[in-house]
Amino acid sequence: MKLKNAAVVAAALALAIGMTACGSSSSTASSAASSVASSVASSAAASSEAASSEAAVEPAEYTVYNTTGTNVAELYLYAVGSEDKGENLAGEGLADGESVVLTLPEDADTSAKYVLEFTTDDGATQSFETLSYEVTPISLLSVDAAAGATPIAFAAPEK
Repeated sequence: MKLKNAAVVAAALALAIGMTACGSSSSTASSAASSVASSVASSAAASSEAASSEAAVEPAEYTVYNTTGTNVAELYLYAVGSEDKGENLAGEGLADGESVVLTLPEDADTSAKYVLEFTTDDGATQSFETLSYEVTPISLLSVDAAAGATPIAFAAPEK
């Protein structure tokens, strides 16, 4: 972007010098150069504003799918190290095959790690303790399916 702005300013100066060399008055050339420079400055400001709005952090959103084969009675999302898990996000329960969208509050720490913890009706509690601030689908796995590295999969279930 800076290179583009520099090229526009160089073109404006070349235009101003060319107008002066062709016999135009220096005030006209100066006026043209300042007009182009002003245009470049406002364009750069608009680009900077667009870049800062693009850099705005999107809220963390997790679409959680219950693929455990049983009802999820409890579901929590909280910052690592927090003693307060917050409210049960499964509400009355999350039946097998259902999903829920969890969103972290706007003031959540974007650099923190989060815990996703769930308990099924059969009493099995599992947690994933290194969830990043991101937008992603998450499938909760049964204890048997979670025999691998984690109790979750970062994918929506196949239909």
